[in-house]
Parts: sequence; structure tokens; C-alpha cells
Amino acid sequence: MAKVYSFSVPDDEVQLIAILDELKSRKMLSHEIVKLLKTFYLGRDHNTELISKEMLMLLEIKKKLEEYEKWRQEILLKLTELEEKLKQKQEEKQTEDDLSHIRILREVHFDDIDKIRESINNGADLIDLSRQIKARLNGFATERGLSYPDAKRIFFKAFPDLKDKLEGLL
Repeated sequence: MAKVYSFSVPDDEVQLIAILDELKSRKMLSHEIVKLLKTFYLGRDHNTELISKEMLMLLEIKKKLEEYEKWRQEILLKLTELEEKLKQKQEEKQTEDDLSHIRILREVHFDDIDKIRESINNGADLIDLSRQIKARLNGFATERGLSYPDAKRIFFKAFPDLKDKLEGLL
């Protein structure tokens, strides 16, 4: 009596499929597979029981490592998605918090922004102009309890068109 096993071969294994088809047509497939498996797993001149146990353990470890890697990739993807969502929520909250600051900048500290833009467009000394803007931003930061870098960030949110011209100077 013999035990029957079934297995599949991926379509891209063209050479292996051709060999298996040839062996099957000559009715040698089962014999050759058994012979190859015996040689591979049991070897020659070895303690067959020990080798087969070690081989099974090795195969089990490999399978668990593959499962772990698949799980790890899924978890990393979920982690990345969660980090992106959290970052987006933080940015939305920051923008919401910044709105009142932006309004104050536009209406109080830089209500003359059109004159500043005009000066820039007319070739004003950007270093002198940046000193004036820095002084105003320092006052704004002190008044609102902000750091200067935060005041500068909010300034460029309020007036994004000036970022290219003044960012390195402020």
C-alpha cells in the first residue's frame, strides 16, 4: 500500500514543470520524487532519524520566520498609517491654534503688509527690512507667549508669499 500526496508547482517554474511532465509521461514521477526526497532529507551514511528531526525543526523555524516577517510587514504598515493620521491631526490642531495668532499678526502687527510687499518689490534693502520684521515678530512672540521660531512659522503661514524672499533673513 502507498500513500498519495498532491502538490502544486508555480507557473513560472517552466523548466521544473517540463521535467515533471516528462517523468509523469514515463510513469517515473513518484519513484523519482521519493528517491530525491530520501536523498535530500535522509542523506547517505547518516543517522536518518536525527537528520529528519533536525530537518523538520529547520523547516518549522523557517516557516515561523516567514510568518513573523509577514506579520511584521503588516504591523509596520499599520504603524505608518497611525503615525500619519496622528501627524495630520496634530497639524490640524496646530493650524487651528495658529488661526488666532495669524489674525493678530495680520490685523495688529502687520496691518501694513502691503507696504512691506511694495518695498520688497521696489528693491528695498532686505536686510534692513528683515530687522524691522524681526523686531515686530519678537514683540508679537513676547505678547503671545511664543518662541521666536514659532512666531516666524506663524508669520510665514499668515504671509506665505513672503517666504521665498525673507525666510533666510528672519
